[in-house]
Amino acid sequence: MDKTVVMCTPDYFGVIYRINPWMHPDKDQVDKDLALKDWHSLIKTYTGLGIKVHTIKQDKKLPDMVYAANFGFVLNNTFIKSNYKYDQRKAESDHAKQFFQKGGFEIYELPDDVAFEGQGDLLKMGNSYFLGWGKRSDQRAKKFLTEALGSKIIDLELVNPYYYHLDTCFAPLDENTVAINPISFTAEGLKKIYQHFPNVILVGKDDNNILACNLVMVGKTVITGLGITQKFKDDLANYGFSTIEVPMGEFRKGGGSVKCLTLEYFKE
Repeated sequence: MDKTVVMCTPDYFGVIYRINPWMHPDKDQVDKDLALKDWHSLIKTYTGLGIKVHTIKQDKKLPDMVYAANFGFVLNNTFIKSNYKYDQRKAESDHAKQFFQKGGFEIYELPDDVAFEGQGDLLKMGNSYFLGWGKRSDQRAKKFLTEALGSKIIDLELVNPYYYHLDTCFAPLDENTVAINPISFTAEGLKKIYQHFPNVILVGKDDNNILACNLVMVGKTVITGLGITQKFKDDLANYGFSTIEVPMGEFRKGGGSVKCLTLEYFKE
């Protein structure tokens, strides 16, 4: 499997402020040893599937930096840098920019006043791009991303505060199949999804409670957080997908799971 990802070490991961409903700094303290163990478990899963994993060191002042998917978007030799909505995370994308500059990537930056949170809100499947907006990323980002990618983008408004990034509620599995949390979208958004994908798996409450859509695809293998329901496994199997579950409980305290930890490289 010719696939490369970037992950950020969880050396200073913690829940010390609240910028999404999953975060409870007053009661949900992170078990740092367990978080590190589970992070390494995800890396072991990736390398076992032949994925190349690059790592970037976490800045001790940036507890959410472990959610590497939000750094930006990687396509061919270009890194599209994020503009975070919240001040607490803005510096993360500067570290990522330096990382990719050292790797010889061209850097594309949106205007400073246009929020865009990377692969949290911009997903690719086949030749299609999907942009989530309304909670973190601005709808205005679509214009600039269309120019940067040279491709049309299907935009989807996000309406549920618990599923604040597209990758928490929308998981394209292949060019014909997607898993979604239907309560995250407007009627117009659901119409766009059904028009694009012949096969739509509706993910239920128990699975959404563990961010099951926050997954990474490797061929026909779905890598997601530990604890998904048998129904979701069966729904995936009906379309030919197998599953690998990795413990993600500590990272859900910050509002993320497998995909949030993983910045994927895409090629055209």
